[in-house]
Amino acid sequence: MTSKKDDPLRRIQKLTLPLTCLKGIGPKRAKLLAEKGLHTILDLLFFTPLRYEDRTRILPISETEEGIPILVKGKVVSGRETSFYPSRKKTFRIVLNDQTSMLELIWFHYRRPHLAQYAVRGRELLAYGRIQRNRGQRQMIHPEVTLLNTNGPLSAVSLLGYYPVYPAIQGIAPNMVRSMMRTALDDYLSDLIDPIPKQITGRLRLPDLASAIKNTHFPSHDSHFDQLNQMTTPFRKRLLFDRFFLVMLTMAFRKKCREKRPSPAFTVPPGLMKDLDVFFPFRLTPHQMGAIEDMVKDFQTGTSMNRLILGDVGCGKTLVAAVAAYIAVRNDHQTAVMVPTQELARQHFEYFSSISPKMGFRPVLLTGKLNKAEQLRVYDDIRKQKANLVIGTQSLIQEGLRFAKLGVVVIDEQQRFGVKDRALMDQKGRNPHVLVMTATPIPRTLAITLYGDMDLSFIEGYPEGHKTVLTHLIHENQKRRVFETLKQRLLAGEQAFVICPVIEGSEETDLKSALDMASRLRKIFPPTLRIGLVHGRLRTNEREEVMRDFHKGVIHLLVGTTVIEVGVHVPKATIMVIEHPERFGLSQLHQLRGRVGRGAERGLCLLMLPRDLSEKSRSRLEILAENHDGFDIARIDLEMRGQGELTGSRQAGIGELDLTETSREWELLLAAKNEANHLVDADPDLSRPENGQMKIMVESILAKPLDL
Repeated sequence: MTSKKDDPLRRIQKLTLPLTCLKGIGPKRAKLLAEKGLHTILDLLFFTPLRYEDRTRILPISETEEGIPILVKGKVVSGRETSFYPSRKKTFRIVLNDQTSMLELIWFHYRRPHLAQYAVRGRELLAYGRIQRNRGQRQMIHPEVTLLNTNGPLSAVSLLGYYPVYPAIQGIAPNMVRSMMRTALDDYLSDLIDPIPKQITGRLRLPDLASAIKNTHFPSHDSHFDQLNQMTTPFRKRLLFDRFFLVMLTMAFRKKCREKRPSPAFTVPPGLMKDLDVFFPFRLTPHQMGAIEDMVKDFQTGTSMNRLILGDVGCGKTLVAAVAAYIAVRNDHQTAVMVPTQELARQHFEYFSSISPKMGFRPVLLTGKLNKAEQLRVYDDIRKQKANLVIGTQSLIQEGLRFAKLGVVVIDEQQRFGVKDRALMDQKGRNPHVLVMTATPIPRTLAITLYGDMDLSFIEGYPEGHKTVLTHLIHENQKRRVFETLKQRLLAGEQAFVICPVIEGSEETDLKSALDMASRLRKIFPPTLRIGLVHGRLRTNEREEVMRDFHKGVIHLLVGTTVIEVGVHVPKATIMVIEHPERFGLSQLHQLRGRVGRGAERGLCLLMLPRDLSEKSRSRLEILAENHDGFDIARIDLEMRGQGELTGSRQAGIGELDLTETSREWELLLAAKNEANHLVDADPDLSRPENGQMKIMVESILAKPLDL
C-alpha cells in the first residue's frame, strides 16, 4: 500500500511512463514520436501547438470563399478512385452536397482503404481545408475529414472548436496527434504535479499548471482566436513562466553557491597597462580596456570571477582572454581555454603561440585528434605545470586530466556547451575564475536578465583598421555575373564561401542545397580550383579535415551550411555567397558574414534573392545590408520575426529559453527573475513544504543535491 507521503513520487513516476502506455501508440508510432524528442507522457503534454485553426462554425458550401480555410458539412454523393491519362496517376475524389451547393474533395497522396470508409453514398462528413475553384467547381485538396454520427459522440456540434496544429511528425497524421494528446490529457492530467508554489502563481494571476496544459492543447469555445495564435493567453503565459522561472531559479542558486566559494586572489602587475602596450602592436579600444578593468577588480576580491564578455564578431574578445591568462601566469596559475570545435581550438592555439613571448605562455593543444601517446604526454605536461595555458575542446573535461594549479577557465562561444560541461570544467581546479565569451548578438537589456548569475562586460566597436563587410542584395538575373566574378577572384588567390540553407534538395522544396551546389560549381569552375563541402552530416573528423584544408588554402571555395557560422578564421576568405538568405535570421546572417574579411582585404557578402521573394523579406535583408552592429541587428531581428517563423524544427522544452519569447515577454521574464531571487533569499535550501517539488526539479537540473 502506498502511503500519502509517497504519493507525489508515485505520480511523478506515472507521468514518466513511455508513450506506448497510451492507447493507439505501439512500437512503430513510439519510434516516430521519439524522433521528435517525445519519449514519455510528460514529453507529450509539453509538446505545445504551433497555431490554431478556427473550426467553431460550419459554413454553407455556397458561401465559401476561395483561399480561406473553412469547415463544411455535407452528405456523400459519390466517392471513388480515378486515374489520369496517359500517366495513369491516381486520385481519390469524394463529392459532398449540403443542399446549398456541391464540393469536390480530392486526394493525390492517400491510403485507399482509409478513404474508402468515407466514400459511401449518403454518409455525412465534416471537411476542413482551403477552397479553390477549378472550371467553376469548388474543390478542397487534401482536406481533413471526419465521419459524423447524427446523435452519437461524433456529432457535428461536439466537434466544433479551436483545433491545435502541432509541429509535423513524420508518419503521423495531424488528427492522430490530436487524438493521442486528448487521450493523454484524459488519462493522466490529474497526475500532473504543479511545482510552482501557489503564492507565486497567485501573485502573478497565472492559472494552475493542469489548466494551462489543458487549455493550451484544447482551448475553450470562449477563447479569443487572435490571442491563441499570438500565444498571449494566460495559459500560454503560465507555461512560459515555468520555463523562465526554472532557468532563473537555477541561475540564482548557482550564483549563491559561487558567492560562498573562495577563489585564488590574484595580484595584478602594477604596470599592467604599460605591459599591454609592449605586448600588442596596436592600441586597445576603450571597451577592451573597460573589460580588462572589470576583470582586474574580480581577481582581487578573493571570490570566484564569473564574467561574461559579449562582443560582436571581430571586436577583440580573445585579447581580453589573453590578458586574463597573463595575470594567471604572473600568479603562478594555469589557464584553460575551452572551445566547441577542433578548428577553433587550433586557431586559438596559433593565436596564443604568436603573442609576445614576454607574456610567458607555454601553450599546449588538447583535442580528440591526439593519439594515446600524445595525449599522455600533454596530460603529464599539464599535471607538472610545464604547460600553463591549455587550449582544447571537450577533451578538457576528461576524467584523467589533472591540472597542477588551474586559476582561470575561459569558455568561448558558451552557448555551444551544456551546463554539465561548464560545471565539469569548473571542477578541474579549486574554484577557478571563469571568463565566458560569446559573439552571439543579444540585446543588452535581454542579456542582463538572461545572464543574471554572471557579471557582464560589453565590448562595443572594433579595433583600429577593422573594415565592415560590404553586403549586397543580388537579383536572379545577376547570378551568372556573380559566379563569374567569384571565379576570377578565386583564380587571383582569394578564397570564398557559398552557404546553402539545406544539405540536400527534396521534391517538396526548390531550395538550393549544399550537395547540389558543390556538384554544380565543380562542373563550371576549372579543375585548378578545388571545391570543398562541409555540413552537419559529416563525421566530426571529416568536417575538421575539410576546414583544415580550407584554412591551409588547399581548398579554394567552401560550400556548406551554417556549420561554419562560428570558429572559422581564414584571412584569405574575402567573399561569401548566401543562397536563400530569407531562410535565415538576421543575427545568423550577421554571424555568417563575419567569417570573411578577416585579413587585409575587405569582406564582401552577396545575398542571392529568389525570384518570388516577398516585400517583407526583402525589407528584412535590406536592414542587414545597411547595418553592421550585431547587437542592434539582434534587437531588430527579434522584433521583426514572427512566432510562426521561429518554431520550426525544435520547441523549447522545460528549462530552455527561446530568445524570441524572452524578447516578446520581457515583463514575464523579469517577474520570473524577481520571484526566483526572492524565493532563494527566503528559503535558501528549499526546505519549506510548499517548495518541495521545486527542489526536486532544481536538483535534477543541477545534477547534484543543493548544498548551500
